[in-house]
Parts: sequence; structure tokens; C-alpha cells
Amino acid sequence: MQYYLYIFAAVVLLALQFSTNKAYGLRCGDGAKASLIFATAAGFASAVVTFLIAETVGGGFRFTWFSLLMGALMASLSCAYTLIGFKIMALGDMSVFMMFLMLGGMMLPYLFGVFVLREEISVWRILGVILLTVSMVFPVLARKKAGKSAGGLFVVLCVAVFLLNGVASIVSKTHQINLFGQDVVSAPSYACLGNFMNGVISLVCLAILSLRNKRTERGSEAEPADGTKSLVKPALGVIAFIIAANALCNGISYTLQLLSASKLPASVLYPMVTGGSVVLSAVAGRIFFREKPDKITIAGLALSFVATFLFLF
Repeated sequence: MQYYLYIFAAVVLLALQFSTNKAYGLRCGDGAKASLIFATAAGFASAVVTFLIAETVGGGFRFTWFSLLMGALMASLSCAYTLIGFKIMALGDMSVFMMFLMLGGMMLPYLFGVFVLREEISVWRILGVILLTVSMVFPVLARKKAGKSAGGLFVVLCVAVFLLNGVASIVSKTHQINLFGQDVVSAPSYACLGNFMNGVISLVCLAILSLRNKRTERGSEAEPADGTKSLVKPALGVIAFIIAANALCNGISYTLQLLSASKLPASVLYPMVTGGSVVLSAVAGRIFFREKPDKITIAGLALSFVATFLFLF
């Protein structure tokens, strides 16, 4: 029961983390440069948070090359689907991007747990997977109702996001159960290494992007073409608060997920994270941003809630 409570707390914090992402985007834009600045700052800040967790309640920070390699692999996958997400959102809707992202993070680890780790399955969990999969189709239906369409490139990019996030979840699970029998670190230490590498990779991507845009931005006082807004001095305190809140939510949530990954079956853990984050993110959007989902979206959220509940059996 302890680890189910961990997952509930992790999902609540994950919803709050998504809210800080949106709050930053509303103030600074959601272009590639703005997003990479945020990812770099949040990655390093989250590394500090998880380092403090490791030092205070995690038995002390440890480092191994294998854990660093796994953290770098996970961070690379995360950075890749984030960058692809920029293009997806330019071609379509955020809701469709989230649908493919979360479905990949649920379905692939579930299959990994069942067929590779030989985890126990039940009729209720199979029904939960079916309902959760169906619920992810509802954003597409809402998108079609709004009269929007997408070409082949959009579909290919969404499939790429599906695969990347799914593999990233499998990497985390593999590390936590020490599938390869290597010298691995604790969950807080691994979270610290992963967040640090996420910051490093985001910083490298930001440097490459800045070099590409340097010629087009030189001599121009206009707002950058990627949608980044000017961070004037009065806003810096707010931005710093948003990044700090994001790092705190991300650091604690990710650590709780990793702790649970070492004890709970992948076929239970990741569907619960997926369904819970979808539902609570919608609730957070309603509370903090006054978002009003339409009837189709509400139906999908209801299915997600029911599906998540079924994984308790």
C-alpha cells in the first residue's frame, strides 16, 4: 500500500509540474529556444533537489558509471521527444501530442512487464489497458470535431514520440530492478544523475540552436522567430519561482516513481501514472488556468479515471 500512496503523490506532483510548464509558456512563449532554456534550468535545478533528497533521506548520494549511462540514455530520449513535440505542436494540437506521449509511456512498459519480466496479469488490468487506450483516442475525436486534420509527417512524429517515451520508461524500470546485475545507485541518486544529464543535453541543444539562429537574430531588436518572449527584469523573479516549483515537483515526483518502480510491477505502475496524470492535469488546468474541457474530453477523462482504478486489482 505504501508504494501505491507514493504513486498517488507522484501523479499529483506531476500534474503540478505540467502546470508550471504551462505557466512558463504563457509568460515566455513555447518556441524551441524558450523551451530549451526552461529545460536546461529546470534540469539542473531538479538535479539539486534530488541531490538534497539523496543526501538527507536517501542514504547519501552515490555515483556509478552504469547509472550515469542509463541516466544519460533516459535524458537523451526525453530531450528527443521534447524537441519532436515542438514540431508536433506546430502542426497540430497539444492534446494529440499528450495522447501519444502518455500512451507510449503506458503501453510499452506494460508489454515489457508482461512479456519480458513475466509479471502477473489479471482480467481487471487487461480491461484497464483497453479502457485507457480507448480514452486516449478522445483527444483525436475532439480534434476532428473541431475540423482539424494532419498529414503523414504529423502521424510519423507522433509515433516517434510514442516509442521514445515508452523506451524511456523501460530504461528507468530496467535500472531500478537492476536487470543486468550492475552496480546501480539508489532512486534519489539516479534521479539526480538523470536530471543532471537532462540539463546537460538541453544546454548542448540550446547552444546548437543559438548558433543556428545567430545570423538571423543579429542586429534585430524584434522578438525571436521561435516564439521566445523577452525576459524583462520585473518577470525574472516570477520565472525563477516557476522554475524552482517545477524542479521541486519534478524531483520529488520522479524519485517517488523510481522508488515504486523497484517494487511495483511495470504492468501496474506505468498505466497508473498515465491515467492519473491525464486526469489530474485536466483538473489542474481547470483550477489554475480556467480551462473548460468539452464533453468529448470529459468522457475521455472519465474513462482514464476508471481505467486507472482497475489497476489496483
